[in-house]
Amino acid sequence: MNRQRRNSCQGNCRNVNPTFKVKKNSERLSATSTNAFSKVAIRSNHRDVFIRAISRFLPLIRVTKCADISDRFTICARVRPFLEEETRRNDVYECVTTTDDSVTVHAGNLRLNKFEIKHTTVHLDKVFGKYSTNQDVYNVVRKVVAQSIPSNDMIPFDSTIFLYGKTGTGKSHTINGITERFAQDLFYLIENSQYDVRIGISAVEIVAGTKGFIVSKDDICDLYNKGALVNFRDDIHGAVHLRGAKEYACDDSTQLDMYIKRAMAIRRTQATNRNAESSRSHLIYYIRVRRANNILQDGDIISTITFVDLAGNEGQQDSLYHKGNSDQIKDCASINRSLSTLQDCIRAAASESKVIPFRGSVLTRVLKKSFCSKESKTIFIGTISGLPMDAEQSVMTLRYIGLIKWAVEDFIVEDTVKLDVT
Repeated sequence: MNRQRRNSCQGNCRNVNPTFKVKKNSERLSATSTNAFSKVAIRSNHRDVFIRAISRFLPLIRVTKCADISDRFTICARVRPFLEEETRRNDVYECVTTTDDSVTVHAGNLRLNKFEIKHTTVHLDKVFGKYSTNQDVYNVVRKVVAQSIPSNDMIPFDSTIFLYGKTGTGKSHTINGITERFAQDLFYLIENSQYDVRIGISAVEIVAGTKGFIVSKDDICDLYNKGALVNFRDDIHGAVHLRGAKEYACDDSTQLDMYIKRAMAIRRTQATNRNAESSRSHLIYYIRVRRANNILQDGDIISTITFVDLAGNEGQQDSLYHKGNSDQIKDCASINRSLSTLQDCIRAAASESKVIPFRGSVLTRVLKKSFCSKESKTIFIGTISGLPMDAEQSVMTLRYIGLIKWAVEDFIVEDTVKLDVT
């Protein structure tokens, strides 16, 4: 009798709300994808509304940035121009405007059946607009790397150049242009310094682990030794040494450029929704300036110039296209974790904190000297896209690089405007 009553109750409960059911994971993914792509329809149907709103935009009141906590760090941004196939899309318009030291992202949206556009202005040390060239970027980088070459006027110091951005925003294109010009320029700088030095280069990549979330699973691979694993050790002075990483002597610009391109060609890449060859590892070039010696490794290191092409980060919407690939999802999680630790380290160094959390990832442990040594300088370049579908990620990138040096209220101004579509 009780069993019949229970069955009857269950049947009545189903009849009360027959459409209610728990969604499966695949259905949730489909729903999320639909919500993401519905924004494309909004941009396509009301593209002209957003374009008119952007054209009427007046630069926001400039924030008063605090005095630089440290001149060791220079924060820059670069906007990627549209590709030819992107200009033919109906939902595309220019949603980023720039000045020499500020960039504004205009994000159009539909909220509660009303259109609005949010203007986010970010003030940095230097901004490269969509018409800027790799030479323009290198001109800023050169002012720092030139100080790593010994001269009579000053003591050389280490320099580091970081490239950060979402996959598909021109990050690798930028660092390729920078390193190509650096290779052509380095020996000219050495010749003018009138010092007898030798140049050595080594290149490694840090591959995110896919066996869990343990930091030690991230591997350091030597790109000049068929991807052989490299160990790193700290000496008594706290300096990090890569044991097993090959270093090649470079006698001229041609050799240096050849080794740089060789490493770039064999680094780990993977196809993503936005980029057929997205970088899925952190690539690091070490260019060491040594005192002249018959044997390269025996020459004392005077300074080190480091180029870091960080793996492209991915947002939540990008992860929808991994289609249940657990290794790829863990890959992204490991990359984002190391990027978060990197930001914490540089920000702590910029504020001259006594505690720098460089042990949080393999990437920051290898680059420890960039944060811990006060006798070094760093340039951080964030790359963004002017596409409206990338507006949210562009703001996140700008916020990431800005927080390295300032508090939010010191470099960001936001303003939301309601739009009349009638």
